[in-house]
Amino acid sequence: MQDNSSDICRALRNWRIRARLQQAAVAECLGVTQSQVSRWESGRDVPRPHNIDAIRRLMWGPEAEPLQALKHFVAHSRQNLLLIDMHHAIVARSLPLRTSPNPLERFGWVLDPERNAAFAPAWNRFVAILEQPAGVVGLTIALPFRQDGEDWCLTLDMTVSSLAGLRVCLAEPRFSPCAAPGEIRFEEVRIAADETEHHTLTLWRQGVLEA
Repeated sequence: MQDNSSDICRALRNWRIRARLQQAAVAECLGVTQSQVSRWESGRDVPRPHNIDAIRRLMWGPEAEPLQALKHFVAHSRQNLLLIDMHHAIVARSLPLRTSPNPLERFGWVLDPERNAAFAPAWNRFVAILEQPAGVVGLTIALPFRQDGEDWCLTLDMTVSSLAGLRVCLAEPRFSPCAAPGEIRFEEVRIAADETEHHTLTLWRQGVLEA
């Protein structure tokens, strides 16, 4: 199964920006031209398989192999799964989320903090957890919204952990009709080495989001 090339290109762009590198420097490391990197990042071209391997090695180094194993699991799963890397990029999607139509095509705007300002506080908290150097954290976000005159709720279950020194997040988005929309809920469970758990709950009270 081939990787989603657009996802790896977004991951490259996010990694490059966070590393404060110019496209020319990345191009030199990958053995391509700066214009080629620009075309990849803008979506005007897709990398070939050997380019994808080089991009992985550049971003993830020797830890790429265990990450590939988890990506393979996600890519072949029939659940609605996403794998998110430490640069906040989706690096693998499960089979149902790569077929068309799929729930993210219809409701993806809800998970975009730039298009959906109400999601931004939860997103910022998630990013802060993902950037922490260690620890296992279970997260559940419940986000009510309205689309085409119908009430819905997004439930996003996530587990953030470290894999061979890399921070990754395994996420399962679910969209379901909602009869009585409530507040935005952000539940966090920190799992210690002795398997004890520390629970916190944050609520954001605001109007129902509408597309």
